[in-house]
Amino acid sequence: MSRSRKNPVLAALDASFLIGAVCSAIFYAIILSPAMKDSTLHRYTTEHLVEYVVVILTFWGLADVLRKLASFPREIMALRQKWVPERKRRVPAAVATSLLEDVEAKPKWLRESRIGRRYADAFSYVIENGADSNFRDHLQLLAHHDSERMNGSYTLIRFVVRITPVLGFLGTVVHFGTALNGITLDKMSDQLGVVVSEMGQAFNATTVALAAAMCMMFCQFVCEWIEKAILQSVDRNVEEELFNRFELKDASISPFLSVIKEANEDANKLMAANLETQTATWIEAFEMILQRLDARQKQEGQAWTQALETLHSRHESYDAVREERLRQILDAIGESQDRFMGQIHATIDKAALLRNDFSEVVRTIQGIAQGEGRLLELQATLSDNLRLIHETRQFEDAVHGLTGAIHLLTARHGGDGRKSAA
Repeated sequence: MSRSRKNPVLAALDASFLIGAVCSAIFYAIILSPAMKDSTLHRYTTEHLVEYVVVILTFWGLADVLRKLASFPREIMALRQKWVPERKRRVPAAVATSLLEDVEAKPKWLRESRIGRRYADAFSYVIENGADSNFRDHLQLLAHHDSERMNGSYTLIRFVVRITPVLGFLGTVVHFGTALNGITLDKMSDQLGVVVSEMGQAFNATTVALAAAMCMMFCQFVCEWIEKAILQSVDRNVEEELFNRFELKDASISPFLSVIKEANEDANKLMAANLETQTATWIEAFEMILQRLDARQKQEGQAWTQALETLHSRHESYDAVREERLRQILDAIGESQDRFMGQIHATIDKAALLRNDFSEVVRTIQGIAQGEGRLLELQATLSDNLRLIHETRQFEDAVHGLTGAIHLLTARHGGDGRKSAA
């Protein structure tokens, strides 16, 4: 029996105080070490007892903040769980028993989450009292209780935020009192340096306290913002799933419900009959539209067939005209080719005749060259000209040129002979 009892000191302190105490001890074990003796952090946190208290309270508040931050992932994961099946219509209040069993069958960390406790409390109310007119008020009351519990869970953080500035000012006042204690008018000039130094250190406590208060205020803002968002998600989820899930069992409205049910059944029958009539009308109209579309497609098909036949006949006539024109062009080309070949044959015959004349001319020129050595240069020039004329086949012009050259040479040769005879 004695082993099952907890230590009364530990029972009075929750996890936040224990974690804060451990963190404070570790912090001051590091700060009071010789390596940190002359550091700025050592000067601001170890000069007076008030500074120790401020630091310890800050660590306690931060431990509570860390505990809250560690609980938020569980709440977020619980919100993503499927707690109740899909709702198609209202169900009897007796179904709440099976729903509560489903909630209790989930793991412990889900059951202890905010949304798990909210669903369990709501189903327990339905099992005990039924889904009466006060069910919605009960759900709103559960949301209000969760909001109050959230506000109450920040008591330690609010206490640290409010008390640390007061402790800072208290430490400053104590420092001032210590600095001014024992000052006499006779020794004021000697003690002035010490007084000023201690008065400068007096504001260290205020600085530490204000910094701790600002840090805790920011942590409080972040935690409250996240937790309020979680509570709003829980409220919205519960309202969407439970407000209209169960059938109301109020005796005063049972006659009205039966009348509404009968009227609803009559309205459903009338709507079904109207729907069948409207469906038949729509089917007839759709069939008429399909028939008209078929007739229109047939007309368009015939029109396209006629257009294609007309286009085909036009293409055939165009092909016949094109073939006739091509035949005429080929005939004209053949006639032109025959005439050209005749001209070529005539030119070849003339070239053959000119070849004989050229032979005579060459022999004559050779005889002239044997008579006079000055004609060698002319002979070479004439040979080049003959070669060019033979290559370009301009025989007629060349013949006339050569004939003129022969006459000129003959005339010159005769003139030179007469001059030599004289």
